[in-house]
Formats: sequence, C-alpha cells, structure tokens
Amino acid sequence: MTQFDTDIALSRERDGGYRIDINDRWHVNVGPNGGYIAAIILNGMKIDIGPGAAHTRSITFHFLSAAKPGPARLEIVQEKLGRTLSTATARLRQGDRTIAIGIATFGAARESAVFCDIEPPSVPPPDKIEQERHMGRNMPGHAPFRDHYDQLLAIGPMPPGTSAHGHVGGWSRFREHRPFDDLAIVAISDSWYPSFMARSLPGEMHAPTVDHSVHFMQSLPLASIAADDFILVEFTTEVASEGYLIEDGRMWAPDGTLIARSRQLAVLMPRD
Repeated sequence: MTQFDTDIALSRERDGGYRIDINDRWHVNVGPNGGYIAAIILNGMKIDIGPGAAHTRSITFHFLSAAKPGPARLEIVQEKLGRTLSTATARLRQGDRTIAIGIATFGAARESAVFCDIEPPSVPPPDKIEQERHMGRNMPGHAPFRDHYDQLLAIGPMPPGTSAHGHVGGWSRFREHRPFDDLAIVAISDSWYPSFMARSLPGEMHAPTVDHSVHFMQSLPLASIAADDFILVEFTTEVASEGYLIEDGRMWAPDGTLIARSRQLAVLMPRD
C-alpha cells in the first residue's frame, strides 16, 4: 500500500460507522487538503456500498468545518441500491462537529452514443517539461501535501507570476506510483495550486472550498494508463462575484481521453 492508501484506510466499528485518523501528512498550510478528505469519504462509501455498486459516476462534497489531524468518524447511509444506479450519502465528524458531507452515485457503463467536443490542451509531453517547471518546495506558495505528487507545470505562469487569465495545469501523478482509480482522481482534482492565483488580483487572496464535485466519464482504472504514467490536468477560474468564485477542472488520460470533470465553489477573501 502507498502512503495515500494507508492514510485513507478506515476501520469498521460495531455500530456500522467507520473510524479514521486524519493525518497531518496531507496539510495544505492550515489543515488537511480537501482532496485528501474527499478521498476518505469516497473510500468509505465504496466499502459500505460494496463492489456490486460498479463505478463512481458523480460525487459532491460540502466542507462545513476545517478538519484537524486526529480521530474522525465517518457515517454512511445507503440511500438507494438500484439495478443500474446506486446512491450513498456520508458525514465525516470530529467530536461534535460535522467536517464534511458527501453524496455519490455509482453505476456501470452503458451502451450509448459516445462523443466529446472538448479538446485536451496542447502541451509538451512530461519528458519535455523543463526542470524549473517541476513543482516543488522551492516554488512560492508550495503546500506540504503536494510532496506526495509529481506535478509538472505546463499551463499558466510560473508562481508567483500572474497573467490576464486564471488558467493553470500540467502533468500529475502520485510520487508513490499507484493506479489512477476514482480515489486517485478525486484527490488529484483538488491537488493543483488554485487557478485564480494565476490572475492579476488586488492583493494576496485565498479561497477556502465550499463544495467540490467530480463527474467521471470513464470506468476506472483505465487499462491504457500505467501507474507510473502522468495524467494531464487543467483548471480555470473564469468568474468571481460577491466574494465567491467557481473553478472548473478537467483530467485527461495521456492519449487525450477525458477521464473526469470537476467544479468547486470557493469563498474568495484577502489573506491576513
């Protein structure tokens, strides 16, 4: 097992809930990364609903309170176990606080029309990305949890540089290579530095997540992606208003197959 798998592992309690120790290895700067928390919740849902639930198709997380390292309890409700689609909800709690709520739908692949009008961005392959664009501790704004990833910046300015657009991305994989299953994609969907930071803004800002959704267009893991491959990710922030922003994400297989799309609403506020 990789460190990621160890740190999202749950133990079943007698009353049907699950226990986990949230680990500080996945800190952003002030608390655990949302993608890590999301992977814990999805892992519990998959365990609870069972292997017959097929593949994750949609999952949404609402982050209610900041998580802290230490014990937490995950409670799952199987809302529907259907022949083609199954849905579960989850609450992650620490003490008397609900940290996050999740809802997910699972379903098998269906025979239907296939099309994709979205083109992956044109970027150099991973082995052509200059060493100085390999994201790491030397980059301004680096968060500790990103030490678990290999991230090669291929879209957007070098931090702390800015441009006229909130568009960032590049090649990503776990530093401890593991399959790109739904747990990996959920974590990676919230692992890049926020795209709004690439824009020219009045002062230093940060954006805590309110909700985060991921929609899966493929049954994972794909046989065409090896554990040591990179996937291509891109994130854009095109709108901010009344103290909130929306960030959209896309995750692509190396061959240009769209794996998943993400969207999150965040609060945009000055960094004190």
